[in-house]
Amino acid sequence: MSASSWRDRVIVDGSDRDLWLAARRQVIGAYDAKKLARPASVEKYLASKLAEKSFTGNAYTEEGHRWEPLMLAYAGIPQNSALIHSPDEPGHAATPDGLRVNPDGRLTLAECKARLGRITDGPEREEWRQLAWQFRVLPEADEIEFLWVELVRTPDGEWDLREGLHGIPRRLVVTRDHPKVVEALDLILPIATDLLARLRVALTYERRAA
Repeated sequence: MSASSWRDRVIVDGSDRDLWLAARRQVIGAYDAKKLARPASVEKYLASKLAEKSFTGNAYTEEGHRWEPLMLAYAGIPQNSALIHSPDEPGHAATPDGLRVNPDGRLTLAECKARLGRITDGPEREEWRQLAWQFRVLPEADEIEFLWVELVRTPDGEWDLREGLHGIPRRLVVTRDHPKVVEALDLILPIATDLLARLRVALTYERRAA
C-alpha cells in the first residue's frame, strides 16, 4: 500500500464543519464505533445515528478542544480534521485528532482526551473501541499516541492540570497488535457492518421521502 493512499481516501478535509457533519452522518465513524458494545443493540445504535443533530459541545468537549493543541504539540503530531475512509469500505471512516507521516511513509495517529476530575492509567473500554476503529480505517498506521490531560477545578472555577503532572499531558503508545485493540475490533466490526447496511437503507428511504 502506497504511503500517500490515505490522502486519496479523504472524504472531506474538515475545513467546513457543516460538510464534515453531513459526510459523517453517512458513515460509521470512530465516535460511533466506540459505542458498539452489543450486537443485539444495533437498532438502538441506528436510531441514535439517525437522530444526530449538530453537537454544540459540553464541558468535556470544550476542555478537549482547549487542551488538544497542547497535547499534539507535546507529541509532535500535526492536528487533523479530515474525515478519511478505509481502503475497502467507504462507509467506515474516522477523523483522528492528529496524523503524522513518518520518514518511512507510515503514519502515527493521535487521540486526545481531557479527563475532568478523574485519574486514569490509559484508554477506557469504549476508547479502546475507538482506537481499534482508527486502526481499521487507516492500515497505514502502526501506532496511535493516546494523550490525555487530568484536570481539576481551580478556586476560580476553571479547569487546570492537576498538581504532579509538571504541566505536561500523559501519553501511551498503542500499537495495532495490542490485545485490547484486537479484541475490540473483533467485537465492533460485525456490529458496524450490520449497522452500516441498515444506515444505508434508512438514508436512502429518507432521501426518497424528502
